[in-house]
Amino acid sequence: MEARKSTDYITFVIVVSAFAVLTLHTNNCFWFYSGKEDYWFSANIIECVFYFAVPLFFMVSGITLMDFFDRYSMKRFFARRFMKTMLPFLVWSLVALAIDLYTGKRLWSNISIKSVYQGLTGNGFVSIYWFFYSLFILYLCMPLYAAVEKSKRRLVFSYLVIAAFVFNIFLPFLKKVFNSDLNVMFSVSALAGFLIWPLLGWLLHNYEFKRWHKALIHTAGLIGLALHVVGTYHLSHKAGYVVGTFKGYENVPSVLYATSVFVFLKDAGRWVMEQERLANFVKVVGRYAFEIYLLQFILLDAATRIPEIDRNSLVYRLGAPLVMIPVIIAFTWCLRKIPVVRRIVP
Repeated sequence: MEARKSTDYITFVIVVSAFAVLTLHTNNCFWFYSGKEDYWFSANIIECVFYFAVPLFFMVSGITLMDFFDRYSMKRFFARRFMKTMLPFLVWSLVALAIDLYTGKRLWSNISIKSVYQGLTGNGFVSIYWFFYSLFILYLCMPLYAAVEKSKRRLVFSYLVIAAFVFNIFLPFLKKVFNSDLNVMFSVSALAGFLIWPLLGWLLHNYEFKRWHKALIHTAGLIGLALHVVGTYHLSHKAGYVVGTFKGYENVPSVLYATSVFVFLKDAGRWVMEQERLANFVKVVGRYAFEIYLLQFILLDAATRIPEIDRNSLVYRLGAPLVMIPVIIAFTWCLRKIPVVRRIVP
């Protein structure tokens, strides 16, 4: 299978993922299930359908950063990562702390250097910023992956992804589903946690799949989605609370489904980016995709303080992202006009 180097579609993937992650957060009522909520049936479907958001974000990171040695040094790589992600993370986490102090969620008497440090290092200020910590680990490991000789990447990455899927994901999944006490003998530490996604994304980007390959991938993806939806509903409905057996980004349903979605968006994105008007729209939104991840906490928090908003309603859960995204874009556009401030909305 011959690789195709075009990356135009990646902007489309990023935009779709940004919308999906915001939808996951407006659908946050999914997590507050006690066995009685009528809304939870739709909440479970929305949660599972948009679950691809974060895996695709990490896949794209693997694609765009894997060849960084061709562009700049490792020192420059980390300097750029600091300015583009670490600095915004630190500043907006402190902004969130300031908002909490202003609204009375936190008390000044409880604030100290230690508490601020604990909050910044332990995801204590913005709960949805948990993905930053995995992203920073990805950055720390990226020089190792990028140093693999280009002619050997397909072989090495394919081996690592398959080994990690079998030992880190598939066997633990079977153990959990069948409630087995058998040990999983090995674990592939080189791709522990989220680290499978950047290499999987690079492989999916650099392979051109035939129709029958795509048919298999999408069939597996539908199976993964069905397992996620039906399995979570059945176990949670029976238990009276959310059961995570079929959930988790490093889990079989997620890997199968996210792989299928990426391959689909890869094809769809290439078509979209060939349509001038659609491509221009995607490119404009794409320039603010990171800020959709970064700043949504402000609007999500504001929504909790407006009693007229029913956050369990289907209208809010599916409609709010369509309102919040333009607001975030407009807010970011204004901030980028301020010389110093624009550094925290890169």
